[in-house]
Order: sequence, then structure tokens, then C-alpha cells
Amino acid sequence: MKIDAKDIKPEVVAAIAAAVTAMMGTGNLAIKISTSAAWAAAGRQKLMNSH
Repeated sequence: MKIDAKDIKPEVVAAIAAAVTAMMGTGNLAIKISTSAAWAAAGRQKLMNSH
């Protein structure tokens, strides 16, 4: 498995990889992990909708 996850803690990568392996099995998997501001944007949108 090749892991290229800059700016993401190794513990987080390991947890995500373990969860994917548990769900999908041990076959060949391609996993891309990247940071995102989606949760922050969703929180701001929810706040704006509440007014």
C-alpha cells in the first residue's frame, strides 16, 4: 500500500485505512485521503439558514 497523505496525521490515515479494509476486505484498494473545508462550509450554511 502506498500512502501519500501530506498534512494528515499517520494515526488518521491508519484509522481510515483500517475502516476501509474492514468494510471492503483485503483486496486491492485505491484510497485517496485529502483535507477539505466541506464540514466548515456546511456549518456556516446551517448557521446562515437558522436566521
